[in-house]
Amino acid sequence: MSIKELEIWADSFHEGQWCCENIALIMKKFGFSVQQDYLHGFQPFFIMTKNDIKFQFVVYGSYKSWNNRPQKIDDLIEWGKPDFVIYDAQKDNLILAVEETAATTTGNQALQRCERQYGSSRFKIPYWYLLSEYSIHSDGGIRKDSIWPIVAAIKLSILNTTPCLVVHYSDENNLENYSAGKGFNLLFMSIAKLIINYVMDRFKYTDMEDLICEQYSDMLSFIAKQWDNIVDYMPDIDMINNKDTAKEITNYILNKTVVDKEKITNFLHWPCLSELPIDIRNKQKGAPLLKYDCLMELLENDVTQKKAYTLSNNAGSGKPCCTSQIISYINAQKNKFNSSSLQPEAKFSLKVEDFPKTKNGNHHITTAKNIVYLYDQWGDLEKSITIAYPRLKGKFNFPDNIPVFVYISNSLTLGRVFGDPFTGQLAAYATAFGHFDNKKRIVIAYFPHQVHSQINPRRMNKGLTLMKELTDIIIFHGGVAVNLSKGEIL
Repeated sequence: MSIKELEIWADSFHEGQWCCENIALIMKKFGFSVQQDYLHGFQPFFIMTKNDIKFQFVVYGSYKSWNNRPQKIDDLIEWGKPDFVIYDAQKDNLILAVEETAATTTGNQALQRCERQYGSSRFKIPYWYLLSEYSIHSDGGIRKDSIWPIVAAIKLSILNTTPCLVVHYSDENNLENYSAGKGFNLLFMSIAKLIINYVMDRFKYTDMEDLICEQYSDMLSFIAKQWDNIVDYMPDIDMINNKDTAKEITNYILNKTVVDKEKITNFLHWPCLSELPIDIRNKQKGAPLLKYDCLMELLENDVTQKKAYTLSNNAGSGKPCCTSQIISYINAQKNKFNSSSLQPEAKFSLKVEDFPKTKNGNHHITTAKNIVYLYDQWGDLEKSITIAYPRLKGKFNFPDNIPVFVYISNSLTLGRVFGDPFTGQLAAYATAFGHFDNKKRIVIAYFPHQVHSQINPRRMNKGLTLMKELTDIIIFHGGVAVNLSKGEIL
């Protein structure tokens, strides 16, 4: 009997062993015997056998501790490191990837690993994101997960015809508890079946259509129950509520066939303002800024002028900072700005007195509460950009009528926008709001408190890798615009 050799590459040995142990529990239910040992006294090693089927897992913990990393794994983790991936070294094949997080499932935190789902889907690797549906927030309250990891996962699934799934565990009475909810069992049942199909050289999703359809059905059900707590409008709500939609998505992804391809490939497309329901259009009105910024004031005015729309009137603000933090952050940004040998004709102007004080003496760093703006036409946004920053006039080359998604990060900490949670947030939002839609939106990111000189094309990290692919233009402090894909500073 030949043995199929598989490897678990993981963020830690603990994650890899946890994966193997839970796969083993499912395999035992399928009639497999399981042997466990350690190579070299530290490397978990599992053998699973049933009749003439025999395969083994060897765990490689802590990705970057190994000099013999396969190139495909190196390529994947440039987009963020999943908690574990299953790899066939003999065929040089990445079989699947999984992320599990115990982060509080609210605000930015729910999105902070979404760059990993984007990276895995990009390489057409089946991906599961295991999230707690209910968590305890730092303020002691109970929070429910965001819809955005699911919206992005569904759109990535359709785009790359590869399963990209979000599965939930826990419930209101069992917060952050694996034993509650369906997600934990769905994850490891899916992994076990996928592995069995793989080692038997069958079509990878044999006997899995109902299982995968169930997961898409749960994802759509979650959106249906949660969307109006997060946004004022949700596209394709009739399809979201239709029990046949999960089947159609599953059939399109697994079998590449569907009755109405256009309907599926345009699913969850955010429309132009003129296509919104009249009551949602009438709600669109700019709001006062917490901290003044010339461009953000114009974006909010564009909402009032019905040139763009935002998602909700209930957007929250970021955590204020104390004076010593503000001073430290500004000094770090200034030093970085002054160190650049590529300074364009822009000035550094961040000052502590520009950050308004709160009642307890801290400072707001949030400009507008909104971080997502959807413009019908680039021409309208370009006018606002060039009013705020005249130095950028004539430096862009987009068609006036192309729609735009504008993403804002008010972070003041040097380099923070290139790490968690902002890279995951950008990956989820760029996907959700149309960067890959049939009617594509261009992506403009604006970082009013970050300086352009942090970008070094010779020292890429996951944030820069993502932004190079997912943004068309990034506008930094002082109105310095960067096209990362072309390596141009405007």
